[in-house]
Amino acid sequence: MAFDGILFYKLGLELKALETGKINKIQEASQNEFLFTIRRNKENYKLLISLSANYPRIHITNESYDFPREPKSFTMLLRKYFEGSQIMEITTHETDRVMAITCSKYNDMGDFEKKTLIIEILGRYSNLIVVEDSKILEAFHHLGIGELRVILPNGNYNYPDTLGKINPMNLSLEDLETLVRTNNSPKELSSKILGLSLKTAILAFDSENPSQKLYELIHDNTPCLYFDGKKNDITYYKVDGGTFFPSFSNLLDAYFKEEALKERIKAKTGNIESFIDKQLTRNLNKKHKLEDELQKADEADKYRLYGELLIANNYLSGHKKNITVLNYYTNENVTIPLDERYDIMGNSKLYFKKYQKSKNAISHINEQLSIIEEELAYFNILKSQIKVCDLKDALEIQQELIDNHYMILKSKPEKLQKTKITTYLLPSGHTVLVGKNNIQNDLVTNKIARPSELWFHVKDMPGSHVLLQSSDEATEEEIRTCANLAAYFSEARNSSSVPVNYTRAKNIKKIPGHKNCFVSIKGEKTIFIDPDIELINKLELKK
Repeated sequence: MAFDGILFYKLGLELKALETGKINKIQEASQNEFLFTIRRNKENYKLLISLSANYPRIHITNESYDFPREPKSFTMLLRKYFEGSQIMEITTHETDRVMAITCSKYNDMGDFEKKTLIIEILGRYSNLIVVEDSKILEAFHHLGIGELRVILPNGNYNYPDTLGKINPMNLSLEDLETLVRTNNSPKELSSKILGLSLKTAILAFDSENPSQKLYELIHDNTPCLYFDGKKNDITYYKVDGGTFFPSFSNLLDAYFKEEALKERIKAKTGNIESFIDKQLTRNLNKKHKLEDELQKADEADKYRLYGELLIANNYLSGHKKNITVLNYYTNENVTIPLDERYDIMGNSKLYFKKYQKSKNAISHINEQLSIIEEELAYFNILKSQIKVCDLKDALEIQQELIDNHYMILKSKPEKLQKTKITTYLLPSGHTVLVGKNNIQNDLVTNKIARPSELWFHVKDMPGSHVLLQSSDEATEEEIRTCANLAAYFSEARNSSSVPVNYTRAKNIKKIPGHKNCFVSIKGEKTIFIDPDIELINKLELKK
């Protein structure tokens, strides 16, 4: 991911538009994310600062966040020093990924004070540091003696060492020509220029005039999202086939949205996806063990046969290791192992006991296998749901696991908001409900749906319950749109020609004795659909 120092520098220039703004509110979006609400020129801006190990960043966001009831002490400290303050200046440290936001306000004693919030976006070393007159007041991460740098309260703040790298924004075309001439590879060049990614250096070297190309790239200001052949990436210059954004904040907001959501879900739910995976592994291991036991127990018929044959030959003498008799079912001889302590009838009784024990074991094992199969199906449903849900949906899944006694939290879980079903408004004026988890699916199918309304679900795999709320006969366009939603919000979202079943809601029934997520269906029709996210994005999402 090319969130390099040059892109960060250009983002910093863009964020200077927040200067003179007032910080009205500071909220804790997760254990390592903070949201600053800034008022400037009668408009509110939400500035996100994330210290996530995987996705550290700073940018203006349009996303909505849920906030904990009790913010951590560091959030309270940020509020103490910066809420109500005015932003005096926003600067970046050359083209390193370090930004300083200097603020001022009058404290409770009426004294004017100035403090600086340093944001270091340095991968797993990312940090948020409060500084006054070059002295560190507090930091999100403390770094002691033995670390790369010392970041501790009352210590002096020093910017990270740039290792002698050159700030490219100060270089002329002639300077770049010299650098390119003396550094013969993209790797060498990127190691000399501060904030220059290897990808950009390679792009420059692949051109006829590397120094001219590099100069043009460095001074381009086009927020761009593009696919590099393996994954999406971001940059500050035009890339053929890329998607261009009006600002670097818009670019970062779009790029990090999905990945950051996974990170927030992990942080808020104690990594519920990992918990579900462990349950699947645990139940799969149980299943394999039971299948092995079933194979061993599946000798009941052999024990019954041995018992019968011994009774038929009870005139023979026992007290030996084995005996060979005629199997009157196949007209072939069969050798039967014996317990030397007993006669023929005694051994016959032993085999009938083994027969009965094996029969009982088979019945018990099959019952256990049936339970395990349902558990596997249940957790596979949850696994598919966690892939397409938002944070609120994930918290409901967590609560379901707690209610069903699968999960025990060390601390009290957050109080859930009232369940809200994702609702789309079709061009026809009819609404479509999409359940994103078992709680919502149960609500959609068993409590909201009217008997005559159309119900949709991807065929033979986990997915959302989709309901078309209409008393009219559905049009082909409505059916295809609802099927698209059912296909997209399922495990098949990246497939093509996905089969989707649909029928009247009255034909959907709970299966007695099973979890609510398991239903029976009848009278269904099947439509094949290619999931289309662009079509879904064009639908109006009801608030």
